Amino acid sequence: MPILQTKLIFSVFVLVCLLNACSRNGDADVNSAARNANQTANSSSVVNAQDDIEELGKIVKLPALPDEVTYSETNSNNGGENNKRLIAILKFSTVNANQIAASAEQHKTPAPAGVDAEDWFPPELVARSRETGDGSLKGVEYAANDFLQPPYASGRLTRINDTDYFVLELSMF
Repeated sequence: MPILQTKLIFSVFVLVCLLNACSRNGDADVNSAARNANQTANSSSVVNAQDDIEELGKIVKLPALPDEVTYSETNSNNGGENNKRLIAILKFSTVNANQIAASAEQHKTPAPAGVDAEDWFPPELVARSRETGDGSLKGVEYAANDFLQPPYASGRLTRINDTDYFVLELSMF
């Protein structure tokens, strides 16, 4: 009889442990589901940056072939109006960068400007923006006329100081 009693107590103990473990996994599933929901909600604010020069060439005019590109195209719906926006980081050779700046200067007088750096910008520019203390990149603003192509109708081109990087910002309006 004492052996039967010991087996019964042991069986109840094992059963309680198993039930306890199952209930904890249920909490883990709930927490996991909540985490996934948060990640999905946050991913809508994550920028889908691309680096395909050929694709960018289909979206905007490229007066010279860049050495590197990183760009993001977004759609927003403000008050029923659809507004497409493009931000592109273009790195040109020094010769091409100087030619693009000279050509853009013919459309508008250059002026000092700042651009807020974003996390998806090239690491060199992100690091440079942190040095300023305000998260911006200092440069010279030009007209973006040489890059415009429908559906984009307006924009600006900013050459980042002491680099061959340009930030191209275009919108439909």
